[in-house]
Amino acid sequence: MRDAAIDISPLDLIVLHRPVLSASSELLHAHCGDLEELRLSIAEGFGTSSEWCEVGDDLHTVTAGDAEIRLRPRANTPAWDADYFHAGWSSTYAEVPADRRALMAAYVDRLHDLDGSLLQESDLRAAAADGGASAVDRLVRRHVSRADERHAALDGLISALINPDGILPNWARELVHREVDDLNMTREWLTSAVVAYHHGTAGLRPDTVFGGIRYDFACGSVNLVRS
Repeated sequence: MRDAAIDISPLDLIVLHRPVLSASSELLHAHCGDLEELRLSIAEGFGTSSEWCEVGDDLHTVTAGDAEIRLRPRANTPAWDADYFHAGWSSTYAEVPADRRALMAAYVDRLHDLDGSLLQESDLRAAAADGGASAVDRLVRRHVSRADERHAALDGLISALINPDGILPNWARELVHREVDDLNMTREWLTSAVVAYHHGTAGLRPDTVFGGIRYDFACGSVNLVRS
């Protein structure tokens, strides 16, 4: 679901001869509601001495962080709307070639529309306390549906990235591995929460740490993915 837009036309921001007419409430909140701070951030991010890039029809800042300011063209109007792009081109997706960034941006936006929280046994017990078994069922079904949607998004991404010979390009292999690992973590937390809620701990759930599955014991830990 897209964030609410706030009119910022009085700031008189111009980027590439187009005015920036609105900003998402999330973007404004990140600037503590300070319009002047937001104005400076956009002006500096897309200034002549700044690093920014074109991603399809959009403009993105390029910073060291894990989120960028994005300017999106308004429909039927030569103007921009500003929001956040929830990934970084010099961090999270630094390996993505320029001609593939629009594809990755669509994937990132699709994921951001899903709840990225990890389900825990405590969440199920809280749902049961509020609404009984039906509330638990609805919560689990919602997380199952979102895991399925994440799988579908990743399936579409892989299909779009894969070469005609059926092999991912070199730059995409580690990226796809990270995305699959993240999906696996989401699914593993989901199943662990359901098992623990209904049947006990099943030997305690493992931790997913930096792409590895780690079991903790009284005298130490064992990582199942060896370096």
